[in-house]
Amino acid sequence: MKKEAYKYNQYGFEAILYDAENGDDRLLIVIQGLKGLDLPEKYAQLFSEKGYSTLAMSYYGGEGQKKNIRAIPLEQFQAAADEMKKRGYKRIGIYGNSKGGGMALLAASVVPDISLVIAASAFGHIMQGTGKPGDDSCMAMVSWRGEDFPYVKKGKLFSDFLKRCMKEKNIRLLYFFDEWDKKGTEENEIPVEKINGDILLLTSTHDESVPAKRDAELLCKRLERDNFSHNYRHINSEIGSHNLGYFPVNNNMLPREKKFPEECQRAREETLNVIIKTLDAWKVIID
Repeated sequence: MKKEAYKYNQYGFEAILYDAENGDDRLLIVIQGLKGLDLPEKYAQLFSEKGYSTLAMSYYGGEGQKKNIRAIPLEQFQAAADEMKKRGYKRIGIYGNSKGGGMALLAASVVPDISLVIAASAFGHIMQGTGKPGDDSCMAMVSWRGEDFPYVKKGKLFSDFLKRCMKEKNIRLLYFFDEWDKKGTEENEIPVEKINGDILLLTSTHDESVPAKRDAELLCKRLERDNFSHNYRHINSEIGSHNLGYFPVNNNMLPREKKFPEECQRAREETLNVIIKTLDAWKVIID
């Protein structure tokens, strides 16, 4: 296995390539919700050991990149795909968890070279970006060619969150994102029908962070309405938590992880097996 680093200011994307050096023409881009390459590299190491060349990629927070989740240019995924094609990779996929899962769907919606998307615990709408109003003229969390995406405005989100906590007599992170997500419309859903390849959505009934299951069902209905020409699947876990990724983060903040640690770990192992089987079966027509 050979490693090679790419810097944003030089290549237009920040990543480390884990080349399996086995002649396989598949390349899997791995992104996560957290900034930095530490977590993506763990997955890159895992997948490369299983024979898949992997590009551990960070899309914000690095030198030259956006510091917040606001107007993140999706061009960096096109730049990564272009560079990997130069290296001989013909089939490019992308895998992400949580915020990275939604970002993977968005990246694939504008980069036609991506022929497989695996999104775990992902959001289904494009949200308003974070940061100060003067950070960028684009208000959405992502941009493409300097243009904004339709996005769900925050509005009086914090007061809505407090009302939900009082109603439920509980405080949960899910309430915050659930109230925000419910403001979404068909206009600001992730345009998954534009993806030029297969889609795998992985969710959990007991996600305590984002309404990923509901959003996955919503996106599948969107694909069905559009007569999507590629394969798509939604697999939901009845035992896992929001952390379906093999390397979980902040488990101590999730009540389900504390109450059912063995079940949650089993869900991660089952999810990894599904991902590996999906990669093994990954095929596209090469012109």
